[in-house]
Amino acid sequence: MEKKKLSLFLYLFLVLLLAGFLFSPATADPTVGSTTPEIVVGVKPGDWAGYGNISVEYAANWPGLEQEPPETNMSWVSMEILDVQNNNVTIRGSTIYANGTEETEVLWKDLVNGEGLLGITIIPSNLGAGDEIPAEFYGLFFVIQPPPQNISKFVINGTTTRKYAGANREVNYINFSSTIIFSNITLGASNTSYYWDKNTGVLCEHSGSCTMAYGTELYINMSASWRMTATNMWPAVFTVQDGYTFDITMLSNSTISDFNFSEPLMQISFNVTGPSDKPGYCKVTIPNELLQGSPWTILLNSIDWTTMSSITENATHTTIYIPYTWNIIYGQAISTNTIEIKGTSVIPEFSHIAILLLLVIGTLAAIVSKRKVNKKTSLVVQYI
Repeated sequence: MEKKKLSLFLYLFLVLLLAGFLFSPATADPTVGSTTPEIVVGVKPGDWAGYGNISVEYAANWPGLEQEPPETNMSWVSMEILDVQNNNVTIRGSTIYANGTEETEVLWKDLVNGEGLLGITIIPSNLGAGDEIPAEFYGLFFVIQPPPQNISKFVINGTTTRKYAGANREVNYINFSSTIIFSNITLGASNTSYYWDKNTGVLCEHSGSCTMAYGTELYINMSASWRMTATNMWPAVFTVQDGYTFDITMLSNSTISDFNFSEPLMQISFNVTGPSDKPGYCKVTIPNELLQGSPWTILLNSIDWTTMSSITENATHTTIYIPYTWNIIYGQAISTNTIEIKGTSVIPEFSHIAILLLLVIGTLAAIVSKRKVNKKTSLVVQYI
């Protein structure tokens, strides 16, 4: 079979998947007790995810593999669902490198039989421990057909809760290890972990490492980690607590960080990070019981952005849509904007007064009650 080079977009997701196939099939203990789940597609056209926390390291002196691959300079990867037909999912994947170069391509996968170049980037939704993931097996730069018989199947190890794109999500995970063998010589091993959002089946996090050595002279060491930092499939939730609890939700195509609520300043502030010179947005929903604006003031990097924003209100919440373009910073593919949302009144400050009044009233009531008890006791003593 002719070797088919994988897309650069896929490289990040698959480079450590079966790293042992760089030279030969990896061996691993077969997984037993797996089940075949009912296939349910959890994504829909328009769903989107961005991966911003990317770290790839590579070092090698193996002949022909000494040069660091371009994927080590990835800065941002995004995935948009274009089409869902029965069990076939088609996506547009984009990769942005540190030098600003961008690559975009369209990929697909059949979730029933695992065919397609998406690998395990998207799996069926609502899987659980022991469920097998339909997927083709990949080498570093080519699809292996048919898959070797001595490789473990991809079987969900368990389910846990982790935070992705600003929200706690129930996720399925796999921890996978393989031994790298070539001509009956053990060269090294690879270890990797994957986490998928249980409800959508979208890959949320990957981390892994691969080490190979031949004697004391030749070696290949690589590691990679990344995680989903932005999506429109669920809102990021930031909880304000100071004697009260309110949730502020955000939908954005940006990585949101450094969220802060200041009661004295009557404002919300946070940073949004994404590809330089690309359009971004953030849709913020604020409970009216927490903060109100008459009027609101929106600042983008200290510049008044109120007229550029859209503000809608109802009886319980205010929603503010803020469009922007990430700054162009020379030599950087990723940049950060700072957003401040300033109101004119903070409702919880009245709660503090109410609590103080309740404490005063409670204290007075206790004093009066104590006096009544003491008076009654005194009368009883005199009667005796």
